[in-house]
Amino acid sequence: MERCPVCKARLKADTDNCSRCSTDLSMLLCIENQAKNFFYHALARFESDDLSAATRAVEQSLDLKREPLTLALQGFIASRKSVNH
Repeated sequence: MERCPVCKARLKADTDNCSRCSTDLSMLLCIENQAKNFFYHALARFESDDLSAATRAVEQSLDLKREPLTLALQGFIASRKSVNH
């Protein structure tokens, strides 16, 4: 997360509170981190050709945060599934 969702101020690294409005962002940062972890798990499962696990992990990531790279991975997984069937 680059900006505070409340006041749009740029966020400083390694802080859980916005320096401008003092909003506690710790929960949002935790969710963002979980989404990244699911993305990397999906990528690892995709690379090892475990497409069902990759699909589950990419969907979990997207449930938490929709990112263009995660959507692209979802498309790659879907295309690989269609080729394998």
